[in-house]
Amino acid sequence: MNEQRLEQAADFIDRINDLNEHEYKELVEWLSCPLNKKAFEKMANVFGDPTIKQCLHTYAQTHNVTTHTFTPKQKTKQTTRFLALAASFAAIALIVYWQTIPSQVPVSASLAKNINKTQPKQILKASVGERKSQLLNDGSYLHLNADSELSASLLPNAREIELKKGQVFFDVAKDKTRPFIINSGQAKIKVLGTSFDVERNKNNVLITVYEGSVEVSAADTVVLKPPQQARVKNGIITLRNDLLLSQLPSWRTGFIEADNEPLSHILTQLQRYSSVPITVNKALSDTLISGRFNLETPKSSLMLIASTYQWEIKNTNNTLYLTTP
Repeated sequence: MNEQRLEQAADFIDRINDLNEHEYKELVEWLSCPLNKKAFEKMANVFGDPTIKQCLHTYAQTHNVTTHTFTPKQKTKQTTRFLALAASFAAIALIVYWQTIPSQVPVSASLAKNINKTQPKQILKASVGERKSQLLNDGSYLHLNADSELSASLLPNAREIELKKGQVFFDVAKDKTRPFIINSGQAKIKVLGTSFDVERNKNNVLITVYEGSVEVSAADTVVLKPPQQARVKNGIITLRNDLLLSQLPSWRTGFIEADNEPLSHILTQLQRYSSVPITVNKALSDTLISGRFNLETPKSSLMLIASTYQWEIKNTNNTLYLTTP
């Protein structure tokens, strides 16, 4: 069984009593994928709490939960979170009482019926300052960073994604008969089943592989494996092999974990969460930055960078400008 799925399942179970409303919805959506359900079931047995497993599985199959959106600025009081979570589990328990797990229709059965059908094109968007997750009908799980947009087409012989802008982490369900193809403008990415991150910016595309392998095509074609990263600019593919990757990209947790990254790339990340435009003195844009910066408070992160390097921030015409004194 996929090690990453087992780690994700263990993480959910470990935090089961501390999940907020958004995280709870994300768990329910995550469970609607058959492979994720198997991983969760296995880990729930290890943790010795099959009741939670059964409740959540039943809830995921009896409710049409398809999209999870996380907006950083929305805060919830601790007491409210726990009351809401307790009420949710109480409702689930009633469902379990009347409907047992064996009576449910497996998701895999419905997938099998639709495998040779063309699904309607889906347009997925995440606004500035929010992150969004979407489970596709083939079992693939897409996590959109803020200010991102894509279209998804599930065809009989292929699964096609057009990444129009932004950054997306893909957890692709394995299907040897239908390759998963992403058009990101400067590069075409092809996989059968894996986990990877694609970031499309104005001048380049960045592909980072966390699991499996990915074929990237531009002027040349390369195959990436963890922990490799490819940057595609003007058709030229540049590889990086020295990354120290965590289980998931740092933006999924609301932070930037920078290790000698160009300032321009960090500002691009912060801009996804800032309603105010961020610009920089061109002389500073290639400065290599290291550190941990909060995406949910982009202005504070910008001030931290400025104070560290003894720069200053000017607010001119409702624009934040980072420059030297």
